Amino acid sequence: MRDLLTDRETARILGKRIDSLYKIVDAFDAQSDDEWELVEGEHFEFTGAPVAAAQGKRARRFTEEGIEALARYIETKEKIGLLRLLRDRIFNVKQKRRQMLVSRRITQEFMEMGDDLVIRGELAFVSRKTTVSILQTNYQGLSNSWSRLRSTGTEDGEEALEIDKDFVEAEAKIVLISQRGIARVARDMHKNSQITPARKAWIEAVGDVVETCFNAEIRHLTQGSDLAIKRAKGAAGNRCEVTGQKSSRQTKVDLAGHHLFDRCSRPDLADLSDNILVIIPDLHQEFHSWRPGACTPNDFLTFAETVRADLFDPVNSRQMKRLQTLTRRLKRLQHEREGQQVRYHRS
Repeated sequence: MRDLLTDRETARILGKRIDSLYKIVDAFDAQSDDEWELVEGEHFEFTGAPVAAAQGKRARRFTEEGIEALARYIETKEKIGLLRLLRDRIFNVKQKRRQMLVSRRITQEFMEMGDDLVIRGELAFVSRKTTVSILQTNYQGLSNSWSRLRSTGTEDGEEALEIDKDFVEAEAKIVLISQRGIARVARDMHKNSQITPARKAWIEAVGDVVETCFNAEIRHLTQGSDLAIKRAKGAAGNRCEVTGQKSSRQTKVDLAGHHLFDRCSRPDLADLSDNILVIIPDLHQEFHSWRPGACTPNDFLTFAETVRADLFDPVNSRQMKRLQTLTRRLKRLQHEREGQQVRYHRS
């Protein structure tokens, strides 16, 4: 999936006004004698009506790599004052920008992979397709870099790629690549591949921060998810939000945290407490037997109203109130988060 940024978001990231952004875009496109180029479909797409602040030009939305290309173009072409340079260094502006953009790209790719994502300890392994998408390269470019790294490592003295660290071989000898492997490929491509300045800017950014960004995503999916479940149980008063069963010192009731939007298709919501429904384990298992794979709040609501309608007696006011509360909450979450409205984390 691609979740592009608006021109206003892009201008804010670059520290520019909207009219200044479009002037830079014009200059970027106008100079045919240099190697800088914004490619429609790769760096941006046109959207909506013409923008008054941009002298009637059509509005654009930008990809993460498009924004990084613009940032590097600005750094290359514009004179930066001493105070601006000092401020950028103190606040680590370039690094934070890269982490934000690369992290966005990784979140989208993790959503695309779903349960094909493999996490082993501190490493996450992704497919060659996902690697190509993160790097914004092609299979030939990845293959060339991979061959160089498999045989001799890099010219900077790095060892050749290591199995179980840089990559693993899954079933049918399918290669999955870790964040460490992606970083090494990016550094190799930046040094050895014949690519445009715009693409080189993105490759350099990925090589610089991809490991940090992957590590943050892994924490959200593991430790963050566990913490969200703990918070949700506390907010629910250690009570099953469907049956009303409560765990206390006198009566121990096991409780599970159910991800209403499942963790595989929506990893961005894995550590969101509002996405956790506290229920007894038997009910949790029964739901996933009824609805294996990806699920949504609407799926659980259908399950509660049809498969387990016996839990809500129409003449029992407490049970009906619990159903009404559950219905309002799940419908609200479905409305707020459906349609790939991605929630991004800060690395």
